[in-house]
Amino acid sequence: MRSTLLLISAFCCLVSASPINFGMPNDFPSFKNLVPKTSTKPFADSCGSPVQPAATTPLPPVTSGLSLYMIAVGRGTQNYTCADSTATSVPVAIGALASLYNATCIAGANPTIFNEIPAAAVKVPLPNIPQSLVPVGHHYFSNATTPTFDLGSLGFLHAKKTASVPGSAASNVAWLKLEHETQGEIGNIAEIYRLNTAGGSPPTNCSGMASAFEVQYAAEYWFYS
Repeated sequence: MRSTLLLISAFCCLVSASPINFGMPNDFPSFKNLVPKTSTKPFADSCGSPVQPAATTPLPPVTSGLSLYMIAVGRGTQNYTCADSTATSVPVAIGALASLYNATCIAGANPTIFNEIPAAAVKVPLPNIPQSLVPVGHHYFSNATTPTFDLGSLGFLHAKKTASVPGSAASNVAWLKLEHETQGEIGNIAEIYRLNTAGGSPPTNCSGMASAFEVQYAAEYWFYS
């Protein structure tokens, strides 16, 4: 318990009062002009050898020939709707909105601490921006089923879910494997893993819920190119 509180305190020390815009995607500032087009060399090349956290039920492995490009911490909301506010209705997922922060070298230097960040980050109220994590873009859904990642000059892609396993607790959204859906987009990112999720799961039914609501979440996103 003490170590969890210390980690939360440490994460809070990283944040400032600068707001993140969690409006619709066209209101969300693009990072295309913030990330310098200096190199296509993966961040992971200079950050040790990070290893994915193990799931109770493993996801399919990374496709042969791909290598780790970047690891990001995602912090935002999973979004849902309810047809009515009765126990006979169940929440329907309509997407997510999240800011993404480059944490590749943190994962390489101290994976134990890194893997505790999502559970700590989800407890930090929005909006906040971690000053010691580099913002690299954002994640949203372009429609109800298409996750989109805008990483500025590092990559822009629409993805599709190819595998899913349960999170570590009922309150945590699933761990996922995603693949690049559309050819010809910016960057060479081909696969993304959403791992080590914290929060994000809706209640089991819509009793007492609004017609649309958000559930706070955080997760690790592992990008491969």
